[in-house]
This record gives sequence, C-alpha cells and structure tokens, in this order.
Amino acid sequence: MACIKSAHRAALTALAPDAPYLAAGTMTGAVDLSFSASANIEIFRLDFQSDSTDLPILASAPSPDRFNRLSWSRPGAVEGDSFALGLLAGGLSDGSVAVWNPLSMISSEGKAEDAMVARLEKHTGPVCGLEFSELTPNRLASGAEQGELCIWDLKNPVEPIVYPPLKSVGSHAQAEISCLSWNPKFQHIVASTSSNGMTVVWDLRNQKPLTSFSDSNRRKCSVLQWNPDMSTQLIVASDDDNSPSLRVWDVRKTISPVREFVGHSKGVIAMSWCPYDSSFLLTCSKDNRTICWDTVSGEIISELPASANWNFDLHWYRKIPGVIAASSFDGKIGIYNLEFSGLYATGDAVGAPVRPRAPAPKWLKCPTGASFGFGGKLVSFHPVAPTQGAQTSTSEVHVHNLVIEQSLVSRSTEFEAAIQNGDKSSLRALCEKKSQESLSDEERETWGFLRVMFEDGDFARTKLLAHLGFEPPQAPPASSTDELSQTLADTLNIDHAAVTDNADAQFLIDNGDDFFNNPRPSEASLAEESVSTNGQQIEQEVSGDSVPSDPSIDKSIQHALVVGDYKGAVNQCLASNRMADALVIAHAGGSALWESTRNHYLKNSISPYLKL
Repeated sequence: MACIKSAHRAALTALAPDAPYLAAGTMTGAVDLSFSASANIEIFRLDFQSDSTDLPILASAPSPDRFNRLSWSRPGAVEGDSFALGLLAGGLSDGSVAVWNPLSMISSEGKAEDAMVARLEKHTGPVCGLEFSELTPNRLASGAEQGELCIWDLKNPVEPIVYPPLKSVGSHAQAEISCLSWNPKFQHIVASTSSNGMTVVWDLRNQKPLTSFSDSNRRKCSVLQWNPDMSTQLIVASDDDNSPSLRVWDVRKTISPVREFVGHSKGVIAMSWCPYDSSFLLTCSKDNRTICWDTVSGEIISELPASANWNFDLHWYRKIPGVIAASSFDGKIGIYNLEFSGLYATGDAVGAPVRPRAPAPKWLKCPTGASFGFGGKLVSFHPVAPTQGAQTSTSEVHVHNLVIEQSLVSRSTEFEAAIQNGDKSSLRALCEKKSQESLSDEERETWGFLRVMFEDGDFARTKLLAHLGFEPPQAPPASSTDELSQTLADTLNIDHAAVTDNADAQFLIDNGDDFFNNPRPSEASLAEESVSTNGQQIEQEVSGDSVPSDPSIDKSIQHALVVGDYKGAVNQCLASNRMADALVIAHAGGSALWESTRNHYLKNSISPYLKL
C-alpha cells in the first residue's frame, strides 16, 4: 500500500469533519531529530490534486504542553461565521485542555498563537480521553486520572461551562481514563474505559453510570469505540501484550463479550471505525501491524505496510471514503487510500495467506436505480428503513408499466400469448397474420419462411421444399415396376432374355468343330491374365469412367438430392456413366437402393475377380 501524502511529524492527528484540513499536535514523549522539547499545534491542507507527496502546512501555533489526545468538532459548536470550521481541542500532559479556533489559525497570517480561545483546567493528570459530541458539537468530554470525567459546554468558549464531574465509586471505580467515546445515536450517553480494565457507560441526564463491566482476563484497556450502526454495542481493546484481541460488548448484557477479533500479537494502541461503512474497522498495535477488519465476518481484509516503528494514531477521512491518516513512531504522518491498497484483493503476494474477498463498501453501492425492460416495463429499487434490531438495510424492487407506444405493447402481448403454451398452430397463425400485414415483399417472405418452420413432422420438409421452389418427389405407385432396374438395363444395354436364350442354345447345338478348331482361353487363364495385367485394367476402367462434367447433369443431380429423390439421382449418375457417384448416393438412399445399384454394377464389371 503506497502512502499518497505525508508529513514528517511525531504528532497526534485530527481531521476536519467538513473541510480538507488535518491538525497535528506534538505527541507526549516523542523525540525529534533536534531533541526539541517544544510543543506545537499545526494545520495541513489535504490537497489531493497536487502531485507533491508533502502535506502543505497552513498554520502553526505553540502549545502550552504536549498532546495526549486531539479532537476536531463539527461546525456549529459556536455560533457565527468566525467559527465556521468548528473547534479544535487538545488534551495536554499538564492536565489541561487547550481549545483553538482553526479558522483563525489559518487566516491569522503568522499570528496563530492568538487563535487559542480557551484553556480548560479541571483535571490533575494527563488528559488521555477527549472527544467532541457528533450530535451536539458544542459539548466536549474529557477524562484523566482517578476516573474523573468532565463534560464541557463550549457554546461560548470564552466562558465555558463545566458540568459536575462524573466519577464511579466502589467496585466499579475507574483509574486513569485512557479513552472515551460519545454514543452516535443518543446525545446523553458517553462511555469511558480506564487503565484498570473497567469500562463505564454514563447517563448524563441522570449523572450516573448506566452500566459498567470489566474483563477478568485484562488488567488494562487502551481504547474503545461505539458501533456506528448498533447503538448498544461497543468494542474495547487493550494495549496489554497478553491480551491483544478486540472484544465487542453489548451494554444490555455485559456478562461476556458478544464476539472477539483475533489478529494482533501485541497490545492494541488505537482504532477507528469507518464513518461510511461500519463493516470496516481500523486498528494499530505494538506488533507493527495496522489492520482493516471486516466486522461482519471478523476477517482481516487489508493491512497497511509495516514500518520501522508502529503506528499510534488512526483516523478515517470523512470527505473521501477509503482515505485514512496514520501517525507512526517513525516521526511520520501518512495519508493512505485503501481503495488502491488491495482492499478487495484475495492475497498480498505470492506465498502470502489468501484473504477473503471483502464485500463492496457501502459508498460504492447504488442506493436507488431504475432500468427499462421488455414490453413497456420499468424496474426500480430503493432502500427501505431497516426493522428494529436489524444490522443491514434492505431494498424494495418495483415493476411499473410504462406504456409509450400502444402498438408495441399490443404486438408484445400478442407474441407472448402465442409462445405461452408452445403450440405450433398458434405460432403458424401468428406468422400467417404477420405475413398478410407485411408491407414489403422481403418482410412477407420472412414471415412465410417462419410459418413453414413451425409445420409438424415430415410435412414441414415438404412445405419447405415447395416454399423454396423445389418440386418434392412423388411416391411411386404400388403396381409400378422397378424404374432403377429398367434404367440400369437400358443404360447398360443388357438383354436378360437374350443372354438366357443364347446360353441355352450354346449347349443344344453341337459346335465341336468351332470349339476345337478355334480354342478360347478358359476362365482360369483369364484370371491369371487378369492378375498380370491388373494395373492396366485399373487404368482402363478409370480412364473409361472419367467423362467430362456436364453442368446440366450436375444441376439435375443436385436438384434430386435437395428434394430427397435419391433414386432419381442414381438414375442421373448411371445415365452419365458415373458409377462411383451412383454407388455413394445409393448408400444414402437405403438398403434396397444400394443392393440394386451394387448388383447392376457387378453384372457390368469386366473384372474377373469380382465374379468370384
């Protein structure tokens, strides 16, 4: 995964909710190359149109102390155009909370130190829990040592109002508050977790804990986040290396966690839930891994590249889905785009474990749409409100009748009725009607051809031949003689009666003088002579059969084959002395035609070996 923008700072970050700005505050305990002990608050511009990879700095101001947490409110925390970018608050190591006007910092022209509008001093230890409310942006929650939680009203930042501090007691008492989070759907609910492993859900209307729970296997909790979609679920993680998993709790039943995400090998330092799609959760750990989770399946779907030192702060950028900001102990703030980082890939490299393909994020899904269908139909879909307790939203699909051309609808209805039962008679009637209504000869010919194709059985072939201009062969009457035998006899000039009579006459007449005085070779000698002159006979037969091709005869034979008149095709071949063609065609015409043609060929053959 490539880093698209960066700035060399060892700082905590906060992204402006509705503007392309990033705030960075020097982190507590960070050491830069100059070993400086100063602390600063800076604002960078997120300019993704620029080819430069460096984040341009817009404003910088000194801070009273270094930062443990940084939070940027939504616009509306303070009335007036001078606070159009909201408020920027930092939890400092000296126990105070510093508040700046980011718009004044950007437009101060070198006098950003005057942009601090308030410094809230109530805590006695480092302020590690700090967050503005999403629903009421003028409210700021802060938490520090001894489990003390303060709620500030910054509608007038010059004179801030602090509500009575909240503090749990007894067995549910918290130690140092390490993280806190406002409920995304109920403005009077806030949760805090502490270094002793105790998590408390506060009801601000009643100024007391709503519920509290702890994990017996954990001694310390480092970060927590509410589920953006399920208002009763939150996820808690620990920076304890012995318990690096992420556990989801339902505040309605805190006996045991609902589920657990296992992937890190060391303690988790920071996490951030995607504001666009709650199925994506980012976490970073001391094992030098920054993981993007699929909270539905609990699988790892993407991971930031490892650096020399691990990341300690993560945020999603609200203006562009899939863009995140990560701060590392390398002294670098990096901007990454998960959409170009293999978020939907099945594996990172050759030999790497195959990861499940992530579902499409919600920001890539089309919420509504429509498409035209056949027959004047319009299909549309739109989301519907999910039922109570459902985690996923659903959509409804509607089919509308949108009639623009009545003639098209009537033709479509007529066609659907014809093909509904698959009856060929209704299809023939439809084609006949269309043929009569056709305006051009070409269209009329097309519908006529289609009508023939829907005829039943063997009648379809006869109709097709007639439609194409061929005359189908007529079946011979039962009393008719074998035309083929007669044609062969006439073609070969064979007189069966004469042959029989001559043969009998030869044996009735004593022609010894002629037999003995004019001896003739015997059949055996003819066979021997045939073997010796086999090559010459073959050449004679081949040359005798080779006759010039007559186009008219070829056309007649082709016509007979097209209409299925194999007997007529054989007759044409015999008449033109094409014995080989006659045998091939007779083989396709049936056994009777084949035997008749073969017998006549053998009778006419002069090869003595065929008479064996």
